[in-house]
Parts: sequence; structure tokens; C-alpha cells
Amino acid sequence: MQILKHYNVELAKTLSGHWYNVWMADSYGMKGRFLGTFPSSTTILNAYPQSAHLTKWIADNGWNESQRIKSEAGERGTAIHKGIEYLLDGNEITEGSSLPGLHHSISLEEYWKLSTFVAWFNEYQPKIIAKEMKIFSKKGKYAGTLDALIEVEGLVTIIDWKSGSGLHDHFPLQFASYAKAIEENTDLEIVQTAALLLGASNKNGYRYVVYPNWREHYKVFKHVRATWQYDYFDSKKNPKEPPVLKLPATLKLTK
Repeated sequence: MQILKHYNVELAKTLSGHWYNVWMADSYGMKGRFLGTFPSSTTILNAYPQSAHLTKWIADNGWNESQRIKSEAGERGTAIHKGIEYLLDGNEITEGSSLPGLHHSISLEEYWKLSTFVAWFNEYQPKIIAKEMKIFSKKGKYAGTLDALIEVEGLVTIIDWKSGSGLHDHFPLQFASYAKAIEENTDLEIVQTAALLLGASNKNGYRYVVYPNWREHYKVFKHVRATWQYDYFDSKKNPKEPPVLKLPATLKLTK
């Protein structure tokens, strides 16, 4: 993969959604001109209509309980992503392992879902082109972090690891935004996007779903981007600034 346009992309310090600070990169890969702070693809997709199933689930559980469950699911997802990255680096994992960057040992559920990732990997033998790659689209004005860029069965593919209860309608829009950014900034042509749902209730223990029409999905993503832009900025009398925290380098009490 040849990078045609070089950017430095860093997660911004925010408490609301995911935003990224982006700089032009010089010939040495160092930060050059600051381009701004941009929303992530997933933050933009908050403007996608919420499913009736999710609305009912929140109503049944109550707001506070649903947020607690969501938070716990997010922690499991982080652990599984770190486990996958650890495996792709050539390491082994055992049940109850402690992984770098995790504050808890791998749980039984997390270990089981990682085992289904191993089953998928051993069956499909993908070639990893890049993983945990930060992306930026100057044209689309968004950023993000893709799980993996792979070649599988000879096809260049954006793939996302999912460890939740199912695959949602907006997921292919997220993947399409990553594919568009990759094509915008590299010499690669993305053939398809895909999701790998770990811990599925079938004989494989995973669902591998391919989305061959990602360019059509990107058209929908652009409409959602326009809706989000209107809701967050354009409809306001005093448009919001990106919610980036300005924090001191150190904290100290004065007497």
C-alpha cells in the first residue's frame, strides 16, 4: 500500500462523541499545518435513525440501566479488540490472560469470542495490510480508526470486528466511510467491506458478512453526514464548536 496523502490523525480530548485532530504531515511524517478537529464516522452516524428495537430495549430497561449495560458491553468490546490485535502480533492468549492496556483479565465470555475470531482467521487466512489504522477524509470532513484492512480470497477488504449482539443497519455506512478515505489517500482500490460478528449463535460461532456495494452505502453515509452537520452546526443560531477540552499539562493545588 502506497500512501499518497499523509496526515497525522490523533484522537481529540473530548467527553462527547469521538473527534480527531488532524495535521498535514511533512516528508518525515511529522506534524505540519493543523487542519482542524473533525468528527468520527461513528459520531456522525448518531444522526442515523434509531431502530424501533433499540428504542424498545431502552424503554424496557430504563435509561440508566441501559447506559450501564452499554458501558459494560463497550469494555468487553475494547478487551476483545485488544485481544485480536495481540493475536495478530503473533502472541498467544490463554483463558484469564492479562493483556497490555487492560485493567482486567480476559473473561470467559471474552475468551470464547476471541476463540471464534481464531476459527474465522484459520479458515479464511486473510493477509493483514494494516490494523487499527487512523483515517481521514479531507473531502468528507471526517476521521476514524478502522479495525483492519485485509486481503481475503484475493479481495482488498475493510473489515470491522463486532462483539455485540448483532449487526446493525448503519454498520455498512461506517465501513464505507473508511473505504472512501482509504481510496482517497492511498493507491488501493477497496473491493468490499465486511463485518465479523464474534460469538454468534450458529455452528461457527461467528458471522462473516460481506458488503460488496460499499459505494452505494457511502452515498447514504453522505446524506447522514449532511443531516448531522445540520443538526450539530447549521441549524444553530450560535453554532457549536467541536467539544475539545483545553486541559493544563499538570494539576497542582495552590496554598
